[in-house]
Amino acid sequence: MILALDAATSTIVLGLADPVTKSVLAERKLRNGRGDVLPGLLDECLTEIGAKASDITGVVCGVGPGSFTGIRIALAFGHGIAFRRNLPFTGVSSLCVAAANAEKLILLDALRGEVYMRPGVEGDDARWSLDEIADALYGHLTVAEGRPDFLERMPPGYEDLSGYMDVSGLLAAVEHSATDPVPNYLRASAPEELRAEGKSK
Repeated sequence: MILALDAATSTIVLGLADPVTKSVLAERKLRNGRGDVLPGLLDECLTEIGAKASDITGVVCGVGPGSFTGIRIALAFGHGIAFRRNLPFTGVSSLCVAAANAEKLILLDALRGEVYMRPGVEGDDARWSLDEIADALYGHLTVAEGRPDFLERMPPGYEDLSGYMDVSGLLAAVEHSATDPVPNYLRASAPEELRAEGKSK
């Protein structure tokens, strides 16, 4: 079985799938959860289908961009399972997971007036100033997630990103965005001004 998981957005996704047919055997989605629930979600999925952790033969994990903490926790969990038994471990773009399901412009609030964006499964993840692209968003079919003031600037009729994060999307993203299982923050983990301040002390 393939273990697939992502915690880069507000929706934590974990599930098990058939490695040949890619059919989902068991899946859990938790909105606004914390990454420490991953072991429990895996236990639930294994129990549901009567399987054991030793039946897992590979791991697929979203690497971001998105929540700094969520990315790190999901990758640490996936690395732990893969390392223990020397299993294949593949990273995928977390935005591509949604794009694989939606085939629309995927936008995620990056805070500080910025947005993480992916134009579709064939595109690349990017980080832009929301001020620079806000006007250009209108007319696009858009899937987005963020704070209320961020969502106010989305096109009318945008869809909620959480509805497009699932195990099938993780598996589909392998074809379009497979990468090493390392964090993709799309920016340094601390603001430039804070890093500069730290160097001066």
